[in-house]
Amino acid sequence: MSKKLEPTVADLEIQDCIRAEKSFAVVAGAGSGKTTSLVMALDFVRDEFGRKLRRDGQKVVCITYTNRAVEVISTRLRFDDLFLVSTIHGFLWGEVKGFQADIREILRAIIIPQHIEKAKEKDTGKDTKSARDARAKVARLEAELEALDAVERFDYDDQAISRYDLGQLNHDDVIAVAANMIVERPRLRKILGFKYPYIFVDEAQDTFPSVVEAINLICADQGLPVAGYFGDPMQQIYDKRAGSFASEDTLEVINKVENYRCSKAVIALLNKLRDDVQQVPAGPNQEVEGSVQLMLVNAETPEAPRGRYSPEQLERAAARFQEALANWGWEDNHEAKRLFLVRQMIARRLGFFELNKQFTGVYASSKAQDEYENGTHYLLKPFLDCICPLVSATRDGDNRRAIDVLRSTSPAFDVLGENKDAPLSEMMHRSRDLSLQLLDMWDGATVRDILGFCIEQRLCRISERLSGDLSRQPRAEEYDADVHQEEKSDWLADEFLQKGTEGLEEYCDFIWENTPFSTQHGVKGEEYDDVIVVFDDVEAAWSQFSFTKTLTPQTSGGPTEGQLEKSRKLAYVCFSRAMKNLRILLFTPNAEAAKKELIKAELFTDEQIAILL
Repeated sequence: MSKKLEPTVADLEIQDCIRAEKSFAVVAGAGSGKTTSLVMALDFVRDEFGRKLRRDGQKVVCITYTNRAVEVISTRLRFDDLFLVSTIHGFLWGEVKGFQADIREILRAIIIPQHIEKAKEKDTGKDTKSARDARAKVARLEAELEALDAVERFDYDDQAISRYDLGQLNHDDVIAVAANMIVERPRLRKILGFKYPYIFVDEAQDTFPSVVEAINLICADQGLPVAGYFGDPMQQIYDKRAGSFASEDTLEVINKVENYRCSKAVIALLNKLRDDVQQVPAGPNQEVEGSVQLMLVNAETPEAPRGRYSPEQLERAAARFQEALANWGWEDNHEAKRLFLVRQMIARRLGFFELNKQFTGVYASSKAQDEYENGTHYLLKPFLDCICPLVSATRDGDNRRAIDVLRSTSPAFDVLGENKDAPLSEMMHRSRDLSLQLLDMWDGATVRDILGFCIEQRLCRISERLSGDLSRQPRAEEYDADVHQEEKSDWLADEFLQKGTEGLEEYCDFIWENTPFSTQHGVKGEEYDDVIVVFDDVEAAWSQFSFTKTLTPQTSGGPTEGQLEKSRKLAYVCFSRAMKNLRILLFTPNAEAAKKELIKAELFTDEQIAILL
């Protein structure tokens, strides 16, 4: 059996709050063992009050951010049915979906009118696309508002937009409806408080403000129910989230100061980025000195329109990154995680920039972009599931891997499929022959050609939607955003199918996490021995962030309030991924001035900063 962990000072303070039936908020910095403290608190409730809770038919709620976190926490609690571990959407909808009349009234009185007013604010009265879109949205919402009484039932639907006339509520509206119902309905609060005497919230900084307000109302009075929040305001990097959940007016605030992840050098830098919690090394990393180095590069003056780099400048910026690796002696450190602000920076370096541009361009809806980013888009699935793995295995001469791919994805080679009775030698010969044919086609064929071959030879499965795109004639008319908004995926498919295969393998490698590259938002919760963080505001071209202005405001000009908050928090998240060594590459208008400013601000020492000439 594993040795039981000793509680920290913060853990003991949590237990005191639970005994005293007082709501609390745990501010747990990066690497502090937040999840361990959360599970320890849940275990404490079970040990102290579990028998009574079971007798009274009550449960302990643990709300967390992702399905993966639900799985992790449930496993550590041994799947005890005393606990209801759920995502915020799953929990809230599960509790309010039975109150259909209340849902209808909240939609009628609050939610839909709010959406209508927001859309009206975007209507300037002019004949611009945004104004026309706003007027069309207002008209649609007003019609759906009128249709509410005819809706038999409202359900949670995983779509980008709600369809109120069809009873479909999306992610955001589920949160808004449930939070408003809890705030507006004292009886519902009483019911929830009795069912769940303890409501714990994981990753509280990423919870919606309306949800925090609702839970605080449920637990407003002294005594049960008790709310317990676990999170870190400095790691709130998503929009429209609670961030500062730890209100001293209503909660006992508990700071967890241990850092079990990062080396001493990294912790020292993290402590300079915040003043609410000062962490100390804990556990094995108390013996790890680690290192932090910052490389400054003079950014070129943008030569392209809208303050962007020209293609030649982009090439030179990428080359500067390689030079920085050489100066650090990390050219061969392929395990170091490389963090960039936006995916286009990664796509350019890995070789799928054109593919990235296509799936984030004018024909790509927000849903299509999301599916492209997480590797579930129907146009790309055959390449991720079968075609690219097969091409890679064949190119490497790995016959066993090629056969494994075909067995798991190909109708023709399924061991229980159409050729299950064919001789093994025949199937092996056929797999080798078809794989080589596919590889021969790969570099010169279009995506349509590749898919056509794979379908004809029954090498992969495709969706009905992709089959429809392949069988219809390409759209001949010129795309008009006003006319074809609902059909623009046709143009995306047509453009993709006529392209060559360049970038597909590189994209798949990135999705499969076979490269050391990641977006900076994408590594939240992760940890790596060595981390490289690249800050280039010009190449990133995301005005919500400015790392040069945040880190060196005197040299680069002060950031906006939003830029300062977003950039500082994201920098903290990036830096705190490093368990041992951290390297930072910062493109700045004036490297010499930036170095002096950083040293004067005591953010870095002179020995930690170098200038790439």
